[in-house]
Amino acid sequence: MAIQGQNAVQPVFQQEQEKAVAEETTPVPLDDGYPATDVGVPAMMQLFGLSVVEITAWGLGYSYGALADYFYNNPPFEGIGYVSAAGMVSNGVLQIVLPFIIYYLNYFQSHRKATMWLGCIICTVSPIGAAFCKSAPGLLVCLGPLNGIGSSMLFAPSIAYVGDWFVRRKSGAYGVICGAGGLSGAVLPPIFSVCLERYGHKATLVGWGIASFVLTASALLSIRARTPPPPRSKPSFKDFDFFKNPVAFIFIACQFIQATAHYLPSTYLPQIATDYGISATKAATLTSLINVATAIGQPLQGILADYRTSFYIPMLISTAGSCIEAFAIWGNAHVYAPLIIFALLFGATAGGYSVLRPRFAAFILGDQKDNKEKSLLIFGVLTCFRGVAILSSGFIADRLVDENKPVTASYGSGKWMPVIVFTGVAMFVSSFGALAKFVDPFRSRRHRSEIVSDSDRSDTQP
Repeated sequence: MAIQGQNAVQPVFQQEQEKAVAEETTPVPLDDGYPATDVGVPAMMQLFGLSVVEITAWGLGYSYGALADYFYNNPPFEGIGYVSAAGMVSNGVLQIVLPFIIYYLNYFQSHRKATMWLGCIICTVSPIGAAFCKSAPGLLVCLGPLNGIGSSMLFAPSIAYVGDWFVRRKSGAYGVICGAGGLSGAVLPPIFSVCLERYGHKATLVGWGIASFVLTASALLSIRARTPPPPRSKPSFKDFDFFKNPVAFIFIACQFIQATAHYLPSTYLPQIATDYGISATKAATLTSLINVATAIGQPLQGILADYRTSFYIPMLISTAGSCIEAFAIWGNAHVYAPLIIFALLFGATAGGYSVLRPRFAAFILGDQKDNKEKSLLIFGVLTCFRGVAILSSGFIADRLVDENKPVTASYGSGKWMPVIVFTGVAMFVSSFGALAKFVDPFRSRRHRSEIVSDSDRSDTQP
């Protein structure tokens, strides 16, 4: 009978695996008396509204290149180089303060909507205030940290609402709202460029402030929580016990390394193209192509992560794929066509990495993966380190690029080879995050041993 029990282990284990996958990948609406999760008009309306909010949260930071170029070449900020850092500072601050806002909202869930309204007001005031700034530091503060804080106050509740309305399709839903932010980075720069040339920076910034308020306020009117907020609990050190899991540090390290290289192509591709003799208009298009490809790749990789119920395959596609693209295409690109190919492929693959954070959080939590508050906090911590990496990447890139080095016909064009090599190596190293699959083997062993014991008990019964 013992032999029969052992022989039954493998098929029983396979049946359990297939059952688990089917449960994870099939969206089953929760029958709890509230609107259905994952499917239906209410869930889709929330997804649409949250996607619109992301345009304001990420749009200015993603599109700041057009503003930076105008500021640098026109009075009153002509020739002041550090004003170009406002976009990077905004994105960095947005992500660095995210875990603090999430932690607050975990205990005051009824404040989510009010936090979004306050973020909407700040994101309206920051560009309008910048329009009337006469000093470069004032401009930097308004469009950098101030806009970043307001954007984070929009983004943090959005992630919580996604977790409320989407359970089986969480990564896909998150990919959609991230894609909306990426799409704004493709659509807004040419609009900003035209408005800046015709009306100047004051009218453009005031116009964006008003437009973003109307857009965001309209979306906020339709956004609501799926269920009433639970009773408040007291903060505890147990909220951070996920740091006891070594997998958390693997994901943090990989997130940091990937982020240091993620934005280098979108930052330097226009300048590289100009060095090759390509017109400024065509060169600027490369950044838009990266953002368009990112807007497409993020929801697709999110859907793949939901379908596979894991992060391994989409993570390898994002990191290893970007590594190959950097070394094989970018390093050998000296004309416009291969630069276009690289921009599209890199945007589609590298951009998908950020949508895997819900899967990372679920893997870190293991048996506690249904703890929404702790999952959100892990998401915020991962995002925080990503923000630090984005700010660090500016200093790293400054060391990599030697402006006095000539452009040659060799691999990487001589001057830009360090940037290309750094991007490829960083993406390759971050791919090792997939090894987290093997760091906690005891979980699967425990599950298998439980199945074995159950099978043996059934075989010994008369």
